[in-house]
Order: sequence, then C-alpha cells, then structure tokens
Amino acid sequence: MTTTTITVGTADLRQALTAVKAHASSDKDFAEINRIRLTIGPEHVTVSATDRFTAALADVSVWSHNGEPVEIVELLRDDVAKLLSIFQVPGKDSSADGPQYLLRLAIGAEQVTATDCSGLDIGVGREYLFPRLATEDALNVVPELIARAHFGQPVMLGDLADMTVSGDHLARWKEAARAYGERLTIEPRQGLPHGSNTILIRCGESFLGAMVSQPQIDEDKDRSREHAERWTARLPEIVAGATISGDQG
Repeated sequence: MTTTTITVGTADLRQALTAVKAHASSDKDFAEINRIRLTIGPEHVTVSATDRFTAALADVSVWSHNGEPVEIVELLRDDVAKLLSIFQVPGKDSSADGPQYLLRLAIGAEQVTATDCSGLDIGVGREYLFPRLATEDALNVVPELIARAHFGQPVMLGDLADMTVSGDHLARWKEAARAYGERLTIEPRQGLPHGSNTILIRCGESFLGAMVSQPQIDEDKDRSREHAERWTARLPEIVAGATISGDQG
C-alpha cells in the first residue's frame, strides 16, 4: 500500500477535532464508536463522531494531496487529545493566501504520522505517530444522519412544546461555538426513522451536528403543565417584590 500524504491548516484541523470529539462515545460497551473518523479526500477532510445521541461533522480544507483519492482514518479520543496538545497555533491563523501553520498527515497501512510543516519546512517540526486502527462500520451512518436532519422538514410550531433534550447533550455544542468563535443555530427537524424529531445544529460554515429530541409522554406533559401553572401564580409576586426593592433603594 502506498502512503497518502496531505497538508491541512493546523488551526482548521484543531477547530474540527475540538468541536467533534465532544460527540465521540466514551461508553466501553461501544468501542467501535469510541473514536473520531477522518475521511480524507483530495480537497477536504471530513471529521465525524457520534455516541448515538448526538452526532457531529466538520469540514477541513486540504492544501495539498498525494496518494489515494479516499482514505479513512479513525482516531482514539486519547490520540486526538495528544494531537491537540502537541500541535497548537498562537492566535488566529487565516488569510487570503492560506494558513501560516500547516500540518502534514502521512497515512500508511499501519500508522499515521502527523508532522508540523509550517514555514520553510526544513525537517525540524514536531511529529507524532499513532497506529492506524482497523476501520469500523459504525461511523458510516454519521453523514447520513446529519444529511437527513439538514434536508428534513422543519418541525411544526405546535410540536415544539413536546420536544425535550438532555442537558448533557445540549452542553456538548459549546465546544463547537468556542472552537469556531461562532454562534450556534438550532433548527428542529422532522424525520428520524423511529418517529422522534431531531435538532440540527449549525456553527459557522464548517460544522454541522444533530441531536435526538425526546417527545414528552402524557405524564410528562401533565407535570410540565403543573410547573407552568405554579410559575404563573408565583411570578407576579416575584416581579412585585423586585419593584418594591428597587423603589426602596
């Protein structure tokens, strides 16, 4: 097997890995998704991961490519953490002429080598080698899941009241917002096979994600209605108390 070599912007890859790794599973019972996938092509690297409840996909531009038209590399969470700690970029790194800090990935049959090739590339850049894992089929579904959410019909306004999400799942998206320095766009969508709706998450031009929402059962709806009624009764008193406190000051 020939070695495929690509060059990417270090900052671009760091953003993608940081945003996506939050969605890789840490459940030991699902080792096949305890990893982050890089799908490498001549013009783009797609970074993806899922833990079955959230899924994320990020796009990285390829500045040079030599070798196979498509390669798939899967990284363990620990390897991603090491890459992020070794290859750092001071401040923002973007211009019309391309990134100043570059990373070369050499993909062989048994190992992948990441090398800092910034500047004149005189052969003294930092380097990290990690084993090339056997590719699992489990992550094949991530692009399809996110495409289904992207192309899905918006959830009707009346259905929004029945959608709930996990606080832990919701918190994961802050990594994308932080990495890309962009606000999150949240778009409820119809259309998972088992009937649940999904939530499409956008962050800038290079990141998409999807999150499962859970419909409320009748018991949950009744409890939510009771909570709302209690707040309806309580809030006027709270507002009045705040007004009195302000007048006394």
